[in-house]
Amino acid sequence: MARHVPLYRALLELLRAISSCTALVPLLLPLSGDPGQDEEEEDEEHSEGQTSVGMLLAKMKTCVDTYTNRLRSKKDKSKGVMKADSSEPEPEGLTLLVPDIQKTAEIVCAATTSLRQANQERKLVESSKKASSRPKPLSILRSLEEKYVAAMKKLQFDTFEMVSEDEEGKLMFKVNYHYMSQVKNASDTNSAARSRRLAQEAVTLSTSLPLSSSSSVFVRCDEERLDIMKVLITGPADTPYANGCFEFDVYFPQDYPNSPPLVNLETTGGHSVRFNPNLYNDGKVCLSILNTWHGRPEEKWNPQTSSFLQVLVSVQSLILVAEPYFNEPGYERSRGTPSGTQSSREYDGNIRQATVKWAMLEQMRNPSPCFKEVIHKHFYLKRAEIMSQCEEWITDIQQYSSDKRVGRTMSHHAAALKRHTAQLREELLKLPCPDGLEPDGDEFSSKSAALILQELPGPDSEKPGGSQDGHCSEGQL
Repeated sequence: MARHVPLYRALLELLRAISSCTALVPLLLPLSGDPGQDEEEEDEEHSEGQTSVGMLLAKMKTCVDTYTNRLRSKKDKSKGVMKADSSEPEPEGLTLLVPDIQKTAEIVCAATTSLRQANQERKLVESSKKASSRPKPLSILRSLEEKYVAAMKKLQFDTFEMVSEDEEGKLMFKVNYHYMSQVKNASDTNSAARSRRLAQEAVTLSTSLPLSSSSSVFVRCDEERLDIMKVLITGPADTPYANGCFEFDVYFPQDYPNSPPLVNLETTGGHSVRFNPNLYNDGKVCLSILNTWHGRPEEKWNPQTSSFLQVLVSVQSLILVAEPYFNEPGYERSRGTPSGTQSSREYDGNIRQATVKWAMLEQMRNPSPCFKEVIHKHFYLKRAEIMSQCEEWITDIQQYSSDKRVGRTMSHHAAALKRHTAQLREELLKLPCPDGLEPDGDEFSSKSAALILQELPGPDSEKPGGSQDGHCSEGQL
């Protein structure tokens, strides 16, 4: 070695350069005809028969360290009496080469170790994906459902101080409320029929609101006034709204129940998103039972037979549907046709990314005070499912990115969805375990690990569209 120091130093410099390039680091690991076996074989770095550049360099460092120690030991014993023979170049040559060997061995070891860890993490993620794709036993599914229902049942109906009076008797709202002006301008008189009906509605809501892990309804009324309410509906499974939290403001007018309650969607992305042909970006809800759409007489509000619970169930089941594109009147005729399917798929892509951005991310970052605990528990309990759902949405949208008609739009939606999903994962990782629940982060950790391996797309450029018109376009509900 001492006779070829320049050659060895050049080779060591080359190895350091290879170690600095992630794509070339595998060249330092044991070679195998089966790439799938690399990770397992690389774990046993010093096993015989598994030769690699990294292993040879590690052995060279061991030899150099041993040589250096022995040389130092001899010098100590001789107490400096011995003189080096200038005719033997080995000691001087190795003295020049030793630092390079030691430094290079450390760099190569760090690079190969990092690559092996990355390979192992990738294998864990792939195993997790395979495991999650297998059908879960009915007993496990039932326990997940039962866990969600048990945690959320007591949160379904409650009171919250939304409005109070100042010293002069003027109303002061403590939360954002769409119908603030109507409440302030309403007369103080309250009919016995209205009060009795509101009390009946409250009793019904306290016992009959829909609750399941696939979709639930939560209601808050003011502590002193039953005519002021807020509602949170979680998007039904297998829809573009799945697991999103959609908030509505509700006011029961003075002539209730002769006229229907007033309902306004608050989850609109700052009036930028039209989530459905029947949900306008200004918050207006088009529904026959609310008399905001000219449906058949039997579908309209009936003071004797209609109820607020019916309104909530209608929003949940007739608006937050699997294919909202076909809620637009006239579009139903295209259902099942290639053109209708493509348009519906494109529409869903936009709704999905908007749901993640505004009904998940925004709700977690800025939850309504009325539903803060509901939102916290909902996303904590569903976090693993939500991550799987987002991955499936991204995969589904990406497969149409090369379509001649909708490819460009679908690519745009996929990029936005990836970006929002990455941000959502960060928010979910921050969630502490809510009081009364047991931590169970293993499954979610594997889901988040999958997202870490995905590349983030470019800067945000999407802006979900929607008409600013507050009047209902033709809608079938």
